[in-house]
Amino acid sequence: MNSTVFDAFRCLNLLATGNRAFGIREIGREMGLDPAKVSRLMQTLLALEMVQQDAKRKYSLGMGIHRLSASAIHNSAFYTAVLEMLEETGSHSVSIVVGVLSGKNVVYLIHTRGGKSIARAIGNYASYPVHDSVIGIKLLAAMSDEEIVARLGSHDYQLLKRDIEEARRHQVFGKTFNDTDYRMACIIPGMQAAIALSNIQGDKLDIAKLRDFLISAARKISGAALPQL
Repeated sequence: MNSTVFDAFRCLNLLATGNRAFGIREIGREMGLDPAKVSRLMQTLLALEMVQQDAKRKYSLGMGIHRLSASAIHNSAFYTAVLEMLEETGSHSVSIVVGVLSGKNVVYLIHTRGGKSIARAIGNYASYPVHDSVIGIKLLAAMSDEEIVARLGSHDYQLLKRDIEEARRHQVFGKTFNDTDYRMACIIPGMQAAIALSNIQGDKLDIAKLRDFLISAARKISGAALPQL
C-alpha cells in the first residue's frame, strides 16, 4: 500500500466529515501524522484544487473535489440505477436508505424522507454507528467473524452477535428500534452496500410486500437476479 496516497485520502476524509476548516497541526493530531508530512500533502492537494486554504491558513475541501464528485455521480451506474428505482417508487411515508460501511459506522449515500424530493435524498452522507443501523448489521453479517472482530473489537462484536447471526439466516433482516420503528435491510448483490426501509410503523403496512419490494429494488440497482431464500 502506498502510504502517501493512503494518508492523502485520510486527510480528505477528515475535511469532508469535519464540516469546518482544519489547520496543519490539527490535521496531524487527528491523523497521527507529522505536521511536516501533512504540510506536504496539503500542498499537493492544493495544487490539484482538492483543498483550499483560507486567510487563517486553514484547509477545507476545494472545488476540485466537488468536480470529481459531480463527475463520479453523473457517470455512476450505481447512482443511475438508484435514481431510476426511486423515480419508479415515488414518494411515500416509508424511508428508503442505501448505505455502506465506514469503519465502525454506516454512511448513508441515499436517504429519502416522506414528502421530500428525490434530489434531497442524494448525497445524504449522514453517518451512524453500525449497531444503530440494519444496514450496518446486514453488511457485517456478510463478513467473517474474524473480520468483524478486527473492525469492531471483541466486545462490540459480542453485543451484536445475536443480530448478526439472525441477519445471516435471512435475505432480508428486520429489527425494531425504539419500540415502534421497524426497519429491514437487504444486501445489494455484487456491491459492498445494502438498501433498507425505515420508519415502518402501523398495522396497515404489509411487511411481506415491503420485503418483496426491498428485494426487487436491490435487484434493480445491481442488475442481477437475487436467489429467493
